[in-house]
Amino acid sequence: MKKSLLALAALSAVIAGCAYPSPGAAPSDTPPQIVIRNDARTWDNPSAFGPVPDSLLERGQSVCGALDTDKVKYQARGYHPKAMNLEGKPFPDGGYYCVPRG
Repeated sequence: MKKSLLALAALSAVIAGCAYPSPGAAPSDTPPQIVIRNDARTWDNPSAFGPVPDSLLERGQSVCGALDTDKVKYQARGYHPKAMNLEGKPFPDGGYYCVPRG
């Protein structure tokens, strides 16, 4: 889980302060992967995430809440059971698409 939080933390700077794509209606067959764009980590395809299942919502809020700062609070907007890290390996418990609340 620590690696997941680190990946999400690096990615939060890219998402914060800009418009962000919405996840799809269901997780896509091709999982999203963290990539480097403009020297920052980001998801390659946020629309590949599906909604966060009710059974994982509390965990997703906890994972995304770990990114909170005094000025920005995050929420889980999407989930993919096979989301991949920068090396192309799946996160053990899937990945969350975290976006600023607002």
